[in-house]
Amino acid sequence: MAKKTIIDGTVADAYLQLLADRGVDYFFGNAGTDFAPIVEAFAKAQSLNTPVPEPITVPHENTAVHMAMGYYFATGKPQAVMVHVNVGTANGLNGLLNASRGQIPVFFTAGRTPTNEEDLPGHRSLDIHWTQEMYDQAGMVREAVKWDYELRNAEQVETVVDRGLSIAMSEPKGPVYLSLPREVLADPVEAFSYNSPTRQSPASAPWPDRNAVDEIGAILANAENPLILTGTGGRTVAAWDALSDLAERYAIPVVQHRFRLLSLATNHPMNMGYVQEGWVSEADVIVVVDTAAPYVPTKNRPRDDCKVIHIGADPLHSYVPIRGIPADIALTCGTAAGLVAIGEALETHSSSARDRIEARRKRLAVRQKALHGNWADQLEAARHKPTITSPWLSHCISEVKDDDAVMLQEARLTTAQMHFDRPMSLWNAGAASGLGHGLGAALGIKMALPDRQVIGVHGDGAYMFGNPVSAHYVAAEQGLAHLTVILNNGRWQAVRGATVGLNKGGYAAASNRQPLTFLDAIDGYEKVVESAGGYGEKVTDPADVLAALERGLRAVEVEKRQAVINMICTTD
Repeated sequence: MAKKTIIDGTVADAYLQLLADRGVDYFFGNAGTDFAPIVEAFAKAQSLNTPVPEPITVPHENTAVHMAMGYYFATGKPQAVMVHVNVGTANGLNGLLNASRGQIPVFFTAGRTPTNEEDLPGHRSLDIHWTQEMYDQAGMVREAVKWDYELRNAEQVETVVDRGLSIAMSEPKGPVYLSLPREVLADPVEAFSYNSPTRQSPASAPWPDRNAVDEIGAILANAENPLILTGTGGRTVAAWDALSDLAERYAIPVVQHRFRLLSLATNHPMNMGYVQEGWVSEADVIVVVDTAAPYVPTKNRPRDDCKVIHIGADPLHSYVPIRGIPADIALTCGTAAGLVAIGEALETHSSSARDRIEARRKRLAVRQKALHGNWADQLEAARHKPTITSPWLSHCISEVKDDDAVMLQEARLTTAQMHFDRPMSLWNAGAASGLGHGLGAALGIKMALPDRQVIGVHGDGAYMFGNPVSAHYVAAEQGLAHLTVILNNGRWQAVRGATVGLNKGGYAAASNRQPLTFLDAIDGYEKVVESAGGYGEKVTDPADVLAALERGLRAVEVEKRQAVINMICTTD
């Protein structure tokens, strides 16, 4: 095997050069005193023109982790994040939870405050080095990562980096955590040799069991009212294509209720919308594609005789402590491979099921036409309302965006009023509902796809959680011009809805101002981006929405600066 050698360096030098060799393009850093060897190694690499990841200064950990997630979403390449010891780890946990539940690999690292009080390079030199030490720093994140470790010495660097990256990229993918003690990073090494390329590869994806696939094919062939439910089934281009083909060929309706990733084109003949009512209770077979909570039993319960089939890399979603949703068959597989295999199995039964499939296709065409009619009525009503609403705003965004735009959805858009026909085009990165993901994810995507239009849509609460000063700083420093749209209703609508839903005749339902739900003390969020040289505008009139979005995109595309359009809206 080919070898590369680093002469007269430090562990930090070896670590950074190894990351670059393994395909890590960026190092998203929120630095502290533990970074001293890393900063020195970056400076040395810049002076000597040594290949290392590009260091990106990120003023908040939430931004950093979600930038790495966004970059992976766009490229399929995991990136490195480094934060400051225990406090930085704590700040990054929100992003780690989203990455964990969303199966996004992130190489998340943190400094480890020095433990040696003298003698060794990197020893304690500040009073904070005593109070930052913990017995188990990784304990904070252990439930949110697939693997955690602390680098012990120079001899481990290649093994540790390769193990972390290969585990992160093995299905189901997810983040890993590595702590990096300052003394170890500062340790000098006379010669450090490593394999290039690596000899550690991710585990191959689980392949669908043939017997289970044949059983699924037979069940679907005999179904009168099969249904596909998915929230993240389109996590790859291959999975998007496989789902589209399976649904269309065999006339299986697809419902994407509260999806995290759009998995089917909005104009697909089997796209039956984004609301489960009228579908779950009618189905005699439900195929759940890579989704932990396909339905809420107290709201949409399947028939007792309905067969429920789950497919995915972890079809039982073992990370969820309690989950009683039926699983008559749980097919462990890569999403695309499982959908293709089911399609092949169905083909063997297609001759006997052809009449049933074609009759169902005709019924579904009638239902979809009625559904689209309802959506048209919804838009017409929204068009004439005196305040900005989600259906109208969603329609206007769809009118101005490029066909290949990538959109981040941190405030729930009315997808029925939008058009998307390409995979990986509409994503909600908050798989653990950790708000504040959208701003950072948008930056990561724009960094990976500089020529694509990137639009993020956030609620006012989510915008604050996203540490906007941090995000706008990075966008300004790195020249990441993109459009941010705020659906500003002055409150946490999800909290209000949950409270009223649980206490329909309660005091909160009768109150005009429920406690702990309002965020209306300020509303000038468009001013924040102006501090970073961006374009900001507030809009209150529905008639001004389209023109304001066009002005925002002009600032992005012509003036090459970030823009925020603050839409003062109501929640339907």
